[in-house]
Amino acid sequence: MRLGVLAFLQRETDSLNGRLLLLTATSGIANALNLAVINGAVESMQKGGPSWYHFLWFSLSIVLFVYSLRFIMYESSRITERAMYSVRVRLADKIRHADLLSLEAIGEADIHARISQDTAMIAQAARPLFAAAQGAVMVFCTIVYIAFISPVAMGLCVLLIVGGIGAYLKDKKRYESTLRKASEQEDELFGTLSGMLKGFKEVRLNRVKSDDLFDDFRQTANRVYDLRLGVAIKFSNNIVFTEMFFLLLLGAIVFVLPVLSTAFGESVTKIVAAILFFFGPLGNVVMIIPLLSQVNVTVTNLQRLEMTLDEALAKSSGRDEGPLHDYSGFQSIRFNNLGFSYPHADGGESFHVGPFNGTVRRGEILFLVGGNGSGKTTFMKLFTGLYQPERGAITVDDVTIGRADLQSYRNLFSAIFSDFHLFDKLHGLRNAEPERVAGLLRLMGISDKTSLADGAFSTTRLSTGQRKRLALVVAYLEDKPVYVFDEVAADQDPEFRSYFYETLLPELKQAGKTVLVVSHDDRYFHVADRVLKMDYGQLRDAAAPDSSNSPTQEPHP
Repeated sequence: MRLGVLAFLQRETDSLNGRLLLLTATSGIANALNLAVINGAVESMQKGGPSWYHFLWFSLSIVLFVYSLRFIMYESSRITERAMYSVRVRLADKIRHADLLSLEAIGEADIHARISQDTAMIAQAARPLFAAAQGAVMVFCTIVYIAFISPVAMGLCVLLIVGGIGAYLKDKKRYESTLRKASEQEDELFGTLSGMLKGFKEVRLNRVKSDDLFDDFRQTANRVYDLRLGVAIKFSNNIVFTEMFFLLLLGAIVFVLPVLSTAFGESVTKIVAAILFFFGPLGNVVMIIPLLSQVNVTVTNLQRLEMTLDEALAKSSGRDEGPLHDYSGFQSIRFNNLGFSYPHADGGESFHVGPFNGTVRRGEILFLVGGNGSGKTTFMKLFTGLYQPERGAITVDDVTIGRADLQSYRNLFSAIFSDFHLFDKLHGLRNAEPERVAGLLRLMGISDKTSLADGAFSTTRLSTGQRKRLALVVAYLEDKPVYVFDEVAADQDPEFRSYFYETLLPELKQAGKTVLVVSHDDRYFHVADRVLKMDYGQLRDAAAPDSSNSPTQEPHP
């Protein structure tokens, strides 16, 4: 059968070397040798007493068995954990270099399931696999030992093993197909659960929505239950079938073969002992087969995720491995026929924005308004370089931003989106002065709610408004030339809202910062140099809706 997990471990660690294979074989041989030596010692005792010859061989086999088995267990743990480390770090590296649109298409649920659930499944199966390999060698050597005693008994053992494994393998493809379907349903289940947690407030407020969501979750869980239970029952039947064959084999050796051959009766004790000796290891070998079927599906899932990420990296800006350019001294950012369309499921286009033409100058304060679904978020992602335009280009002064320049361009921005995330640690700001952080926390009025210690905030479990203020602290510490604030003043008390518009924004402007603010606080529009309105994917100057004052006409502050 296809051992995808072995190919996976070799690819990730390159550690399935000759020494490991040799000691795996040595462990199995030494264990089988224990049986032969013990049987020989018992026979020797029946003829006159114990043999020191057998004792020395027994000591040697024990030492070989313990040393080789210990090496296999230690090495298998090292290989497994190294493979998990390798794949997790590599996938995380590709995720951080991927473009936002591709990650949105993959979905958080799929990524979480692959990196946590699937890698854990592989780790769970890898160690028993090495033990099963050692057991398989021991079973083979024991069968060879039985062949010296009775070729007929050896033939029955081989028939048993081939029949038992064949019972597993006959429906292997169907098993793996069912397991793949179960894996897909589990991804959907995880996505539903993730939505339940993210939308918990909405769920608790609406009983009908809560019941409907739970019913959807229960139906998906029931499909997973049916699929996995069906496979488990088939595997259980095969295990019972194999156990029955073992008992039939013992019965045939004890009750049938002595009748057919009188000479066989003298060896029946040795053969029964040998069969009982390899009964446990052979059971481990047989039991690993269904686990391998599940792991093969898991390895395929990981490979699929990595291939998707590789395709995304190939189509986007790649790994941003080129040298970074310093655009912080820019004077203007210009949009030239900039446009973007979301891909449609059937290959067509859905919502699109643009074309955008115009210039954002250094030190400007821009307000962006527009209804839900008008394209504001898409425009901000284009502006910050998180989305790559399908049409047109962005130029910084006289430099057209291409793929190789995207990361350098993104480094201009510090953004607080509506779905922003607060990290506990100040990543990228490890050298931030504690006094400055404490001063900013006081400035934002949250110094009594959280503090900085050892490069991490004491807590980020704050109210929505307080979390936005803490995000402002981080943005100030990043000290980027361009700031993007998406409804940061929302969820704030009137006093801080006034402070944000009347004090913080002018101070940023005075410091030479360019600020784009999504806001509907029209009482503070006078703070802006320009107010832009997004409507059905088109951008215009809200103060002058006619074309002569549109952003396409090179607007000025």
